[in-house]
Amino acid sequence: MKKIVPCIILMTMVLSSSSQENNFMVYSFKGAATIMENNVESKAKVGRIISAASTVKIPVGAIVTLICNQNALFTIRKAGTYKLIQFSDSCNISTGSLSSNYARYIWEQMTSHGEGTPGSNRKIFMNTIGAVSRSVNNIWIDPRLDTINYVSGNFPLAWKSYSDAREFDFVLYDNADALHPVYKTTTKEMQIPITGITKYMKEGNTYFWTSAVKGENNDELKVINYISQEDFKNVLNHLKTSGPAYEGEAEQAFRIAFGLEDARYYSAAYQYYLKASKLNPDVWLFRSTLMSFKKDYDIK
Repeated sequence: MKKIVPCIILMTMVLSSSSQENNFMVYSFKGAATIMENNVESKAKVGRIISAASTVKIPVGAIVTLICNQNALFTIRKAGTYKLIQFSDSCNISTGSLSSNYARYIWEQMTSHGEGTPGSNRKIFMNTIGAVSRSVNNIWIDPRLDTINYVSGNFPLAWKSYSDAREFDFVLYDNADALHPVYKTTTKEMQIPITGITKYMKEGNTYFWTSAVKGENNDELKVINYISQEDFKNVLNHLKTSGPAYEGEAEQAFRIAFGLEDARYYSAAYQYYLKASKLNPDVWLFRSTLMSFKKDYDIK
């Protein structure tokens, strides 16, 4: 009996391991690709969850990109009939990478039925979320604005006030010593459009800004890196080429927007979230994320 028990335990472990199958989600597709599941064949649909026991049929000219186990993106583009169980090797990707974070974000948003607005929790899937704000002088600046990489386009430098003050001082410095501002103004708004201060900045340089209740000081400086067009082009090209072998134009724009936001290119990210929403307005996640982005960064 002592010899039989270990064998039973081993058999149970093997059965348990073999029963753990990969799950897949349709991320993007082109053409008349179909899914065969439980002996029922139907058209591919973005956001659909399918099991490893399913079969994907790819006719000539069709392409399908799938997310596997909330973690990895891979593409099937050669015409044929494929059992998804054969793609287990495509389900591996390093956790914590931008691709992995993005795949988990898409999976969670498309399958979540809990509370909260879809697209509002992007930062938990990103690597850079900012430091904790000290909230001095009745002014609070979102930690995500600790550092901004700026190239072009408009974006608000915004803050909140815990007081009933009606006027605020905004100051821009060209060094962290914060002794001699290159620009200073007083405003009744709790934001300054970045396009209103670019004439005081030069590409390739780093600047520091802060806001305070009028007449008060705030030593909590935020950073603006004024990135050159050439350097940004390299960032953009990297994001474009780091995606799956195939994705629709709207899906690519949305993925690039996610990557740009993660890299703190907020004004550029906004343009790509807009682009994705316009290219495919029927995808509710694109619209919802755009609205959440505008709310998060006080874009009016």
